[in-house]
Amino acid sequence: MNPWWVVPAMAFGVLGAWGLYLASPQQQWRATPVRAWLGAGCALLSLALLWPALGAAAAVAMWLTVLMLVATLAPFLGAWRARRCGGGR
Repeated sequence: MNPWWVVPAMAFGVLGAWGLYLASPQQQWRATPVRAWLGAGCALLSLALLWPALGAAAAVAMWLTVLMLVATLAPFLGAWRARRCGGGR
């Protein structure tokens, strides 16, 4: 495993998942098709960087794990942010 490939791949994976989450029409973050395309592009770039570093099966497993982790945590972080800023009372 080469960390020079894995670290940027994880960063692009997180950015891609956030971009796809924020591009959802239910979000009030000015969802645009551009954000969806950027999120999908970052996610695919993440997979492309992981593939040569880990191999096919491990790359897909790690990629899906990162995307699912961010997609699961994103609503909770948004709720925490809203409550902290005073908007959730």
